Amino acid sequence: MIGRERTEQQDIGFPINQLVEIALRAISPGINDPFTAIRCIDRLAAGLCHLVQRDFPSPYRYDKNNKLRVIITEPILFEELAHSAFNQIRQYGKSDTAVTLRLLEAIDRVSTYTDNPQYQKVLRHHADMILQDSSNKLSQENDCKEVQKRYQAVIQSLDNGSMIKNRYT
Repeated sequence: MIGRERTEQQDIGFPINQLVEIALRAISPGINDPFTAIRCIDRLAAGLCHLVQRDFPSPYRYDKNNKLRVIITEPILFEELAHSAFNQIRQYGKSDTAVTLRLLEAIDRVSTYTDNPQYQKVLRHHADMILQDSSNKLSQENDCKEVQKRYQAVIQSLDNGSMIKNRYT
């Protein structure tokens, strides 16, 4: 489909960007609504859980006669979607314990839906960045310990490559 505006059907990154934008506005100093940001993180995690269970589409598009018609030069990659989902929220929410913990829970949740080593590597990278940023920005020692504990649980889950479904539901 071709149109004047982006849609969820045309661009899988579009709803991710919308949720991230809502989360960032929610954790801005003027609004300071971590609950809304957490709900956005939960929705992002749910979407990524679905995505990691599917094969990403081929960049090749064929007509009904199986003749190649289009080659997409920028195919959709899980790494880019995870980057879009986690990076900005991590960057802007690194001093908020609840947001930081929920990001780690989201990564843990997504990891339970895939045993793909590349996806797990991407998820671990994001967990590492969350830990590093929060350890530099959280002022309370107990908060830092809680984040460290949650991070260790995520790493253990990633290392085990478990397929435990719906741990957080």
